[in-house]
Amino acid sequence: MPAPSTIYFPQVATAVWADWIEVVNVGTEEANVTALARDQNGNAIWSASKRIVSFQCWLVPAEGQADKKGVEVSLEVSADQPILGERHCHHQSQVLDFPGAAVELDSAGTKLFFPEIASYIEDWIRFFNVGEADAIINLIGRDRSTGKVIQQLSGQAKPKGFWTVDDRQMGKLTGTLEVVSSQPIIGERHSHYQGGKTAIGQLAQVTEGREPAPSTIYFPQIAAGGWGDWVIVTNVNSHAQANLNALARDINGHMVWSGTKTLEPYQCWIVPVDGVADKKGDVSLEVSSDHGVLGERHCHNGSQILSFAGASPNLGSVGTRLFFPEIYSGAHDFFRFFNTGEADALITVVARDRNSARVVHQIQGRATPKGFWTVPDKSIKSATGTLEVISTQPVAGERHMHYQGGKTAISQLGQVIAL
Repeated sequence: MPAPSTIYFPQVATAVWADWIEVVNVGTEEANVTALARDQNGNAIWSASKRIVSFQCWLVPAEGQADKKGVEVSLEVSADQPILGERHCHHQSQVLDFPGAAVELDSAGTKLFFPEIASYIEDWIRFFNVGEADAIINLIGRDRSTGKVIQQLSGQAKPKGFWTVDDRQMGKLTGTLEVVSSQPIIGERHSHYQGGKTAIGQLAQVTEGREPAPSTIYFPQIAAGGWGDWVIVTNVNSHAQANLNALARDINGHMVWSGTKTLEPYQCWIVPVDGVADKKGDVSLEVSSDHGVLGERHCHNGSQILSFAGASPNLGSVGTRLFFPEIYSGAHDFFRFFNTGEADALITVVARDRNSARVVHQIQGRATPKGFWTVPDKSIKSATGTLEVISTQPVAGERHMHYQGGKTAISQLGQVIAL
């Protein structure tokens, strides 16, 4: 699973929202990198380029430049070496974070899914067409409890153009959103909570891309202490009832809690883990099914909300080599690595400087089968740059980043560049 040479960010925002975009050369040679901003119809309106050595980063100067005409744009970043990237879009205490999307990263496809849409928050979704023809896009909203269709709408996006929907089009929907497109697309969801005090961002999960929907997904952490967890999973088989099994394990992979549920097609289950599975400390959560299953986890404390998709090799989020395009010495970072393999995972973490690409810190750890290893902020020292993770077994990596004095948090799964 090589890293892509082209990645996409469906939105660079205008008005009060500010964008920060970083890309990194994960190849072995110097890279020529080009950033290209396009308007809603796919017309190029801005570009910039940079040469960066292996593992060096480029902060793409899109903010105030690509969007200076007051219209929202998309951003495509391409190179002659493999690259990865990350975008933060912020307004006061609200911060949205997204990885650069690509077919190779299993974040673009013709059938997408959002496990959660809620009528009690403000939702906004952007669809970006990476195909070579117009994308005809159909949205199917279903009720969380019954799995029944309650809303449908259609739109179009030109090649390298985009289509945007929000609560006004989706109505009072609390459930799931299935997206079916005639061309490969990327879906980006913004959810705004607490009267605009906090926000989370999620890329749509791809159910028809390079791999089918998984039958097992993993959440590396269910948090103990002052953090509350909310986990929702969906039977994404359109024709058959599904039997689901949820299993919580401790740091050493020992089972501490389990639960079961039978779901009709597209019906959801809010897994009752909070305050139950985590009574004695942090645990992981595995949800398996006899049919395709997708899920999402929110972990919240005050105005801080972390959001994670259920991880799986089929979704491009479990592998033996992971990468985080950004770590920042001015914030508090926390990493959790969950071993999905059948033997102990020997895990090496390599932190590099953003500008020089030099290795500034290395540490090693071990996770037992279905166990986990945690790397706190103090272990990666005062590094501002990138984090590479190399493991002898497939792992899922989860990053929590806390800043603004504990008012804001963002979250990312490690981007997989080797299965």
